[in-house]
Amino acid sequence: MQIDCSIIGLPNVGKSTLFSLLTHVSAKVANFPFCTIQPNISIVYIPDLRICQLTDIFPSHKTVHGTMRFIDVAGLIKGAAQGHGMGIQVLNHIRVTKVLCHVVRCFDNNQIIHVFNDIDPCRDVSVVNTELILFDIFQCEQSICALQKKRKIIDVSNKQQLFLLKKCLECLYNGVFLRKIQFSNIERINIERFNFLTIKPIIYIANIDEKSVINNIYLNRLHALASNEQAPLVSCCAMLPLLKNKNNGTRVTMERKESVLHDINNTIFSVLNLCTFFTINLNVTRAWICVIGTTALEAAKMVHSDFKKGFIRARVIKFNDFILYNGELGVKRGGKIYYEGKDYRVEDGDILKFLFKT
Repeated sequence: MQIDCSIIGLPNVGKSTLFSLLTHVSAKVANFPFCTIQPNISIVYIPDLRICQLTDIFPSHKTVHGTMRFIDVAGLIKGAAQGHGMGIQVLNHIRVTKVLCHVVRCFDNNQIIHVFNDIDPCRDVSVVNTELILFDIFQCEQSICALQKKRKIIDVSNKQQLFLLKKCLECLYNGVFLRKIQFSNIERINIERFNFLTIKPIIYIANIDEKSVINNIYLNRLHALASNEQAPLVSCCAMLPLLKNKNNGTRVTMERKESVLHDINNTIFSVLNLCTFFTINLNVTRAWICVIGTTALEAAKMVHSDFKKGFIRARVIKFNDFILYNGELGVKRGGKIYYEGKDYRVEDGDILKFLFKT
């Protein structure tokens, strides 16, 4: 499963700096708006110590971690949804991603330009969120027009979609994010095809400096806003110098990356309702990312399409049992191997092997 995450926000708030920190890919950074023109894109390994513990006990020839793709786009400004700045390009780029990581500046520094010349996290968030709503309104209106042209064709599906889009449009006109709306399961499946921005989960990332880690008034304001929206908030010091000194600079940079990536990764897993299962054999130990509630049959298809076609059952070993009994042989002796049918709901940490007929 590919996890695509957009890094968005106003210009010059530290988006590309955060991107470089997370990915170790050098993105152009400058002290002026719209430094980023084309999106910076990079895939990073998802930090999960469990896969290292598995390979310590059962060394495969190859280890494959779960991955996450980060997309760093140009800053959004007021009027972006109407084409100001690089707004339309940026908004179209982030439509295909699953989650929005909204970077908000929460520190004072007269040497770093702010597009409004002062620091106000709540205002900055409001500017960006308004553009997301306006862009969704435009997309929704366009989709409604396209469906209304098909009125002469009697199609129940079209009528249902038209009703759903009008419901969305009314909410958007009232400034309500679509993710706040209680859609039925069928409605949510139908609405996902339109890639509306305000239905995507959002994570606020407070960019602070090392001088304002404690008693940061801007961070407190952003925390209150995020709590009111019931949105998660992660704080990080993306602006810290990359090298502390000649002796331990690399180590410090790696520790910062792992810490920030770990926090953001955990938050993304939470908002997207994800978990991890593993497969192990002599050739490869691999982590697989899936939605919580995925069935054994669906997991089998993720690993190989033939596993689903000839599915018999799934052999399940719990991660903690694998570690406690020091591998597969110990688990077998301890009677901790389970066999489940196609409707079994995969749990986080499950080590799966699929039995199938050819």
